Amino acid sequence: MTQTQIYVDALSLIAPSKDGTQPLASSLAIADFTAFPEGWKPSPKSIPARAHRRYSPQTLLAIQAAEEIAPVLAEDAAWVFGSAYGEGETLQLILEALRGPTMAIRPTRFQNSVHNAASGQWTIAQSITTAATSICGADHTAGSSLLKALLQVQLEQRPVGVVLFDAPLPAPLDISHRLTCPAGAGLVLSNRQSPQSFASITFSLVKQAETPPQTCYAQAALATLNPVFSILPLFEKLAESDPGDVTLGLNGRMNLNLVVTVL
Repeated sequence: MTQTQIYVDALSLIAPSKDGTQPLASSLAIADFTAFPEGWKPSPKSIPARAHRRYSPQTLLAIQAAEEIAPVLAEDAAWVFGSAYGEGETLQLILEALRGPTMAIRPTRFQNSVHNAASGQWTIAQSITTAATSICGADHTAGSSLLKALLQVQLEQRPVGVVLFDAPLPAPLDISHRLTCPAGAGLVLSNRQSPQSFASITFSLVKQAETPPQTCYAQAALATLNPVFSILPLFEKLAESDPGDVTLGLNGRMNLNLVVTVL
């Protein structure tokens, strides 16, 4: 694979234990996933508060992560949205309705049950007409989404915004996937260095194990079983301005190796 240098222009991390007033590097030094507020919800600013109830927790997470990185993206930027489980809450509501005598389901339930519901809501709200791709890669959704975005930057020579999001599933769907903490993450990749660029990445596919998390925060985050947090070994490198390589998991026999250079 060609070693093309791709630039990182912005990061975002949305989680109950992440203090929005603290730099990411500071947050990664603190772990507290056992005491976050029970009623915590994402709160995207681009959606009026009174309209939040019309969106699923997953979509709100995705929109908040996207709006935190959007200001540094050019108008021609593409988007990649990655979620391991998609619209679990909406799916559960549809399944419950199908058990009822009338099986009455609002059309918007179907509209918001598809895997690209979050990307659709974001692009509609922001009048975005460029490509927006939705990725599902189970536990390796973060690596799969990032690989897709890196290839798109390289091949199309345009910036790409990457958004990762997943939230706990409602019962009984949570029996098979017991993630305990909602999370969203954002990353801006560009083919050109800009004043916002703070690191560059080259990437390749390798046969080596995933890089384990180093900080207490990332270790505790991964214990919540939310696939979004598998991006944290890369975020640790970027937030700490620590050059070196990181390997993220992919489905199959190869993993994604990223060599980080601090600018």
